[in-house]
Amino acid sequence: MKKNKNVLLATFLCITFFLIFFSGPKIKLNSVEDLNIYVGLAQGIERIGKEDIVYIATTLSKMYKGENIETEEEITESEVKTGKGSTLGETREDRQKKIGKQFFLGLSKLFLLDEEYAQYGIRGMIDIGFKNPIFNDNGFLAVAKGKGKEYFKYNLGEYENSAEYISDMIKNSVSFNFFKGNYTMKDAILSMDSEGKNVICPYLKIDKGGILIDGMAIFKEDKLGVILDMKDTKIMNMLRENKVKGIITIQKNSKEYVSYEAKSKRKVKCNKVGNKYNFIIDLNLDGDIVNNELYKDITGKVEVIKKFEEDMSREIEDMCYQFLDKMQNEYKLDCLQLGWIAAARYGRDTGVDWNEIISKSNIKVNVKVKIDKLGRGQY
Repeated sequence: MKKNKNVLLATFLCITFFLIFFSGPKIKLNSVEDLNIYVGLAQGIERIGKEDIVYIATTLSKMYKGENIETEEEITESEVKTGKGSTLGETREDRQKKIGKQFFLGLSKLFLLDEEYAQYGIRGMIDIGFKNPIFNDNGFLAVAKGKGKEYFKYNLGEYENSAEYISDMIKNSVSFNFFKGNYTMKDAILSMDSEGKNVICPYLKIDKGGILIDGMAIFKEDKLGVILDMKDTKIMNMLRENKVKGIITIQKNSKEYVSYEAKSKRKVKCNKVGNKYNFIIDLNLDGDIVNNELYKDITGKVEVIKKFEEDMSREIEDMCYQFLDKMQNEYKLDCLQLGWIAAARYGRDTGVDWNEIISKSNIKVNVKVKIDKLGRGQY
């Protein structure tokens, strides 16, 4: 009896193995030499008259050319191609006519939006990307001043291509300016229609020094709402994100200043009185003085340390309230995701416009500054 069971089990396993590996549709596998691997995609538009547009998709691809016999390193070549069409899908067909290999989107590191396209609306790009099963939604999203094609053609010397350079720049931006780093296509997909959230991503430009992050782009639904400069970006990041790092400076003149490098922790409390929402944002900064030309004897006197902590707390609070005034009265956008916090506490799907609600809410900021290290001493 036991022997018969073993025979039946072996037969079943053999049949299962055969069905899995030798039946069903045959999958055609392509070698890497046959693929046009995209590392970057730039999306733009060209206006025709007042209402009609043509979509423009520019790709930066990386093609494998073999190996160097002496160094055994891969030899690759970058190529920029553009496709046009009345729909986003048609841009793929037009672009494929100009390349000799099959395009592959699964390894894209960067999705770049022309500023004009971001103002027009990015829902179409989000939709076509979400529907593609090999689409890399972990690639970074950014808005570019001008045309994305200019960024892909920019010569960066030792870097193989600009898409990898920009991707690395965004990834490593978390070291300063209180950036968080959650600026991927996945974050945009999850935020665009989420109640109380707005899509945000870095804003890029090209100047004499090359390609750089020049601020932050804030969307209202699928359209670009406002572009923040780096000063406001730093304060917004501090108020919006938890556990981020950056440098704050108090400066009286070119010779008297102090720079404080800190890690910021953020907690938000929310309550509702009638139809009015009230928010309290607690910021705790803990860090080191990296440069001091303002506070004498700070390394030897506790009272000087206390004065610095109080002065820095007031300085940061003032900067926060200046930004909040712009956000509520000028931008009229919820840049801090406070609507998401309120909706989580008081209920979702109420049909309210959280951008409008937050613009009329009371927002209080409390800042506590603590010095962790003073360095080796005062020079």
